[in-house]
Amino acid sequence: MSVTTSKTRGLGIAWGSEAHNPSADGVQLLATLLSEAQPVTLTGERLLVAQAMQLLMQLDRALLEARIHWNQDRFRRLMHIRPKSVLRVRRRWAKLDPTPVVPLGGLRRRYHANLAGYLYDSKH
Repeated sequence: MSVTTSKTRGLGIAWGSEAHNPSADGVQLLATLLSEAQPVTLTGERLLVAQAMQLLMQLDRALLEARIHWNQDRFRRLMHIRPKSVLRVRRRWAKLDPTPVVPLGGLRRRYHANLAGYLYDSKH
């Protein structure tokens, strides 16, 4: 069994003798997929957006670690600076020209200063 591509049939699964004789289109497609990707260099506004997104991802990773270690002070401090990072990403994303095809999406995160408040609330 092999996967073949042709202009008339699209992507299909071939059985039997057809599986042993891949078409030229299929070989070309496979060569394209296996070729090395050219490095992309970001400049200007796109570089700034990428850096702002990396900062936001680092903050989210640090937030996760603060929750794991039950470090409420660190969690509170990180949640205090996170909105500034989100605004930076949104502001720089809006300045991109041409506008990216993929929308930015929601970056909200619910915040409560006490990580374990629900565990210690009295039900009286």
